[in-house]
Amino acid sequence: MRASDTKMRFAPMPDAPLVSVVTPSFNQGGFIAQTIASVLDQDYPHIEYLIVDGGSTDATRDVLRRFGGRLRWISEPDRGQTDAINKGWRQVRGQIVAWLNADDLYLPHAVAQVVAFFQAHPEVDAVYGDCDYIDAHGQFIQRYSTRPYDYLELVRTAIDFIPQPTTFLRRRVLEAVGPLDDTLHHVLDFEYWLRLGLRHTVAYLPVRLAAFRLHSTAKSVRSEAGFGPELIQVYRRLFARPDLPPAVRSIEAEAMASVHYMAAVRCFWGGSPREARQYARVAWSAVSGRRRRKLALLIGLGTLGQVGVAAARAVERIFPRTL
Repeated sequence: MRASDTKMRFAPMPDAPLVSVVTPSFNQGGFIAQTIASVLDQDYPHIEYLIVDGGSTDATRDVLRRFGGRLRWISEPDRGQTDAINKGWRQVRGQIVAWLNADDLYLPHAVAQVVAFFQAHPEVDAVYGDCDYIDAHGQFIQRYSTRPYDYLELVRTAIDFIPQPTTFLRRRVLEAVGPLDDTLHHVLDFEYWLRLGLRHTVAYLPVRLAAFRLHSTAKSVRSEAGFGPELIQVYRRLFARPDLPPAVRSIEAEAMASVHYMAAVRCFWGGSPREARQYARVAWSAVSGRRRRKLALLIGLGTLGQVGVAAARAVERIFPRTL
């Protein structure tokens, strides 16, 4: 489902719902003040904001104290990001819920536009919008590659076109789908989209709602190779479900080829060329076109080990998006 007018403005809701935002945090003291400000500066008046900190040892708690009673926060050891989000979701009361990581940002008017969209479309259970990539200094890098929602396309390609920071859920989703899978550390959001889409209506709102920060300590940059194995695990579990609709079951072979392709790419750029070659060989016979050409490069460069990874990175710096 797609909203047709990117400049649309919805009428205010007569009974404005509470929106609950949870921020999981651990040692993000350099960014979290900007994240907090992006939530508290929203022009929607009914926001409940909870920060679940894992016992940070940097300046995080000093930053949290500066905001006084404008938000709630707890700081105690936990089992990581997923555990923190689930803990927060259990404590908040909003009819609409979301999570925003401690280094990301909401853009102005984001929450108001989401609420208005939900009110105009009561059949929609979840909505996501457009997202910017920014660097450690908050400077724009590029736009996240989003697209209108299509569950079969999401499964078939294994491409996550749903930016997590822009995603908002009705509480009925949490009640039906359950919490995030706390055994996952890298693809917790994508796995949730796969569960969500099986039974719930998801919509794309083509409006810039958030910014996703890329920096050297971000999980998506620091441990990219960890995404591949988790992604394959998630897909195997998906296709083992006895309640899988026939339309989804019919694309299993193509989807598993895609997920091995994605695992190969993530492992290669994450500095694990041997694992990348293994995944690439599995995907090779079932992909074509640009994907097969990229796999050929990854297999070839992967034979050179870390030298091949370094060479690929050098090529990408000079000729972006070559690989």
